[in-house]
Amino acid sequence: MQHAKYVSLAEEILAYFECERCGECCRTLPISLSWADIERLYKMEGESFFDKLDDGAIENCLKTPCPYLRNNRCMIYDKRPLVCRVFPFEFAYPFPSIRLCPLGRKISAELGKLERELRSRNEDDTGKEAVRKVIEAYDRVGDMMYEEGQGMRCEVTIVSMELLEKLLNRLKGGE
Repeated sequence: MQHAKYVSLAEEILAYFECERCGECCRTLPISLSWADIERLYKMEGESFFDKLDDGAIENCLKTPCPYLRNNRCMIYDKRPLVCRVFPFEFAYPFPSIRLCPLGRKISAELGKLERELRSRNEDDTGKEAVRKVIEAYDRVGDMMYEEGQGMRCEVTIVSMELLEKLLNRLKGGE
């Protein structure tokens, strides 16, 4: 997956949708931090930032639930980590995927419409790429990390970069 291209597509697509701010992602999912995220948050908070990191995580993650969540509002919204800025688009898998939270369902519905239209026009090479699946995700829930093979079942939409590009083009008013 082309990471930078995926991030750019995700950010542009998200500009056309509104999150319901249910806070479920902040309360239940691990929030992985890039080095840029760590540097930015450390500069903002100093040494107290380290108290917000999950000592039990293999990678740099914030504690779950997110320590920056207050009354379903992000206290660092303008400085939130990359994984939060592009959610429900995910990097957890080796393919572009969308978590099916309320916002993810909206985006997936639009992808589904586009996919059906492409198939009806016999553009099967792109239209067949979006696939909704229930997959095993190894998410952190509270203090419990699932062992391999015992993951939390969650729904995601697996989608090609080409279909995401076509969706963005449609959202921008193109065809």
